Amino acid sequence: MIATSTTTAKATARAVRLWIEGAKLNAAGFTPDTAYNVMVRDTTITLLVSDMGERRVTKATRNGKARPIIDLHSKEVAEIFPAGTKVRVEYHPNKIIFTEES
Repeated sequence: MIATSTTTAKATARAVRLWIEGAKLNAAGFTPDTAYNVMVRDTTITLLVSDMGERRVTKATRNGKARPIIDLHSKEVAEIFPAGTKVRVEYHPNKIIFTEES
């Protein structure tokens, strides 16, 4: 494992959002424009880098430097992590795992 962090599932008008960004994404191989897939299980959401991935890491710029962003925003997120849930984020090489913070 490279690192861990926490985030909070946030309610929006149409679903629940999990948002992560920055250096930990880069360290885990989720650089801007990297393709990845989302696997949803009973209590976890896992992101896996994949050349054939259905989604891409968003590229934002801050102070002239590229900054990766992943924005998971769906009803599937809400089913696992209701709004307000504290979520643990584990960064592994080419994999990110979201679980409920205990």
